[in-house]
Amino acid sequence: MKSAHKLFSVLENLCMEGDAGVTELSLKLDLGKSAIHRFLSLLSELGYVRKNSDNGKYYATLKVFQIGAMVRGRLRLVNLARPYMEDLGKKTHETINLAFFEAGEVVYIDKVESVETLRIDLAVGRRVPAYCTALGKVFLANLPEEDLEVYLSQQDLRPLTENTITSADELRDNLVKVRNEGFAIDNSELDENIKCIAAPVRDESGNVIAAISIAGPSTRMMERRLNFFKKFLLSGGAGLNLFGM
Repeated sequence: MKSAHKLFSVLENLCMEGDAGVTELSLKLDLGKSAIHRFLSLLSELGYVRKNSDNGKYYATLKVFQIGAMVRGRLRLVNLARPYMEDLGKKTHETINLAFFEAGEVVYIDKVESVETLRIDLAVGRRVPAYCTALGKVFLANLPEEDLEVYLSQQDLRPLTENTITSADELRDNLVKVRNEGFAIDNSELDENIKCIAAPVRDESGNVIAAISIAGPSTRMMERRLNFFKKFLLSGGAGLNLFGM
């Protein structure tokens, strides 16, 4: 059994079987006590388990539950957003992307591909910088001011195309516009061959938890077409609360 498998077998046992000591885990999992100690030490350091000082046994913390709840919420969001994304795809004939914001980057979690021969293919799971994408600007525009300043202080706004915003002041101004108008545009800032428009997805409390974009080749995504697509984004679930639909 590889180390990673052994580590997770310890965590899974604590989650399913309840509190256990080193000797108990060693017998159940047929692993040496030294290995159990090592795995418990790592899991404790990461915050997934804690030791009960009264009986010396280890137990799984709420961090495990919190991660499970997040995954469940994300899966629920994908299921709720999918019909809306498919409808957007039919109306626009362009690629529709659903993304999360994580560690200062945009993470694509679902997409509906364009029916056009010439189309944009951004793979699910791909991570891209936030400052030069419509999806990313949606997230940045809705960050608390202090969090945005931390992001700007840590992010190298390097030019990826001639249209990339590389000035923090210019990006701040752009984000104010995004916040006020409710949508963001990537004017070939990540890739000179791609343009897209994006809007936020909010939870029951109005917090931005995801973003949806319409992306297409720069040759098709002219200003007039982007304005046309804006109506679809702002009149549907992307600019509203999918959980309340």
